[in-house]
Parts: sequence; C-alpha cells; structure tokens
Amino acid sequence: MNQTRSYKMLSLLGTSLFSLALLGGCATTDAMNKAQATADQAMQKADEANANANAAKSAAAQASQKADQANSTAEDAKSTADAAKAEADKAMQEVDKLAEKIDRMFKKTMQK
Repeated sequence: MNQTRSYKMLSLLGTSLFSLALLGGCATTDAMNKAQATADQAMQKADEANANANAAKSAAAQASQKADQANSTAEDAKSTADAAKAEADKAMQEVDKLAEKIDRMFKKTMQK
C-alpha cells in the first residue's frame, strides 16, 4: 500500500512538473525560429565538412594510386638496373679471362 501511495505521489509530482514546464517554459515563435535557423546553419556546416572530407578522401586515394604506380616503376627500374649490372659483371669476367689468356700467351712468346 505504501508503494501504491508512492507511485501516486510520483505520478502527481511528475504531472505537476510537466504542467509547470508547459506553462513556464513555452517557447516563443521567435525563439523557435532562431533555434531552427541555428540548427539549419549547423546542418549546412556539417554538410560542407562532409563534402570537404569526401574530397580529401578522394585526393588521398588518387595520391595513393600514384604512389603505387611510382613504386611499381621504381621496382621495374631496379630490376632493369640489376640485369644491366649482371651483364656488366659477366662482361668483366670475360675481359679478365681474356686478359689472363693474353698474359699467358705473351709469357710463352717471351720465353721462346
């Protein structure tokens, strides 16, 4: 029974507070219009920020794609340079072999 009484008391108190809020807190049309205008401005700024974020995201994606292409080109260039170095090393080995052969032939010629 005490619980029922406390629920009735809370209900009566809540209704009283709600009524006071309605009577004392009624917003004027000007205040509502001002609040709506402020909300509209905030929404417009949020939309602009979202558009800017999307543009930045797109630019970042393009930059990432170009970086990937540059990286691929650099890897191709390194591969070509490595192949050229291998060819140059092979040619140097051939030159060294020929130089040794010429030295041996020269020594044989000098001994005769």
